[in-house]
Amino acid sequence: MKYISTLIIIALILGVLNTAMIFAINNNVSNIDLSLSSLSNKLNNLVDEISSTKRELETFKSFYYPIIIKDALGRTVTINSEPMRIVSCTPSITEMLFALNLSDRIVGVDKYSDYPKLVLELKEKGLIAEVGGVTTLNCEKIASLNPDIVFIDASLQKKFVSTLEGFGLTVIALESPSIEEIMNNIYKISKITLKLEEGEKLINQIKNTINEITSKTSKVSKQKVLYLVWLEPLWTTGNGTYANELISIAGGVNIFNDKNGWFITNPEEIISRNPDVIIFSSMALPKPPEELLNYIKSIPGFSEINAVKNNRIYILTGNAANAIERPGPRVTDATILLAYILHPQLFNITVPNFISNYENIIRR
Repeated sequence: MKYISTLIIIALILGVLNTAMIFAINNNVSNIDLSLSSLSNKLNNLVDEISSTKRELETFKSFYYPIIIKDALGRTVTINSEPMRIVSCTPSITEMLFALNLSDRIVGVDKYSDYPKLVLELKEKGLIAEVGGVTTLNCEKIASLNPDIVFIDASLQKKFVSTLEGFGLTVIALESPSIEEIMNNIYKISKITLKLEEGEKLINQIKNTINEITSKTSKVSKQKVLYLVWLEPLWTTGNGTYANELISIAGGVNIFNDKNGWFITNPEEIISRNPDVIIFSSMALPKPPEELLNYIKSIPGFSEINAVKNNRIYILTGNAANAIERPGPRVTDATILLAYILHPQLFNITVPNFISNYENIIRR
């Protein structure tokens, strides 16, 4: 009897527990159902909000467009709607478009556009077509892509405007002879493509980087700089150029700052001006970097130049050359790189004589 009573008590306890568990499970299931119902309502509300936002955006666009843009050729161009198919005809413009997160709208670029890496990947996949060289654009190819807008360089490509417009295309000419114009072009593109937030962010990044570098380089003595882009003959730059502006911000003074634009110089004049630093930057090097360095050192009389005596000759190739030669969003990288070259002690860094992938040097 004692064992039977014990078993009965255990059975009663198990029954109570089972009933409690069933009640708890039912209660939890009910709570889960309520939670799912609440989540479903929230999702439905979110979908409604997204749909409403889309309608508001479309309404905004209907008021935003058409807009009128004055381009670098002084032309007044009307943009009737948000451009969804874009062709870029120079590498610097391509870099601006990608920096503004417009990669999904680009249908064509020139054959020299190779940055960022995504450009090459999209070319290989056939998602972006090549439309010829910078000075040898294939206007028929551009027209076949049915673009909403075509961005060209005002100086190098203005001869193509009439042909492109003859195909009924909307053409905007841009030019970036200075950092200010780079920022103006970024703003102009962001306005045309309704990427105003991205444009503002990018412009602020450029301003902040330049201010940061200037605040540091303004405290040290200026280095006299010779900037070359070709050796036979010796092509250099003077005042009023993008390269000259970069040198100044980076804490240097161009030895030919008293002359204007790009021009050919000679060894005698370079020797008389005695640069502290020589920078040779070219996207298409005529010789291997080591041969170029030896060639510069071997020019008669150059052994007496401070830059040669102190081994301060820098050969820039690949991305390093592109960053400096292409007036675009990588002006931040170009400014930092030049500041490193001119004032390595200021940044506690050692800069090699040959620079290609500058990403390995610049500190973020």
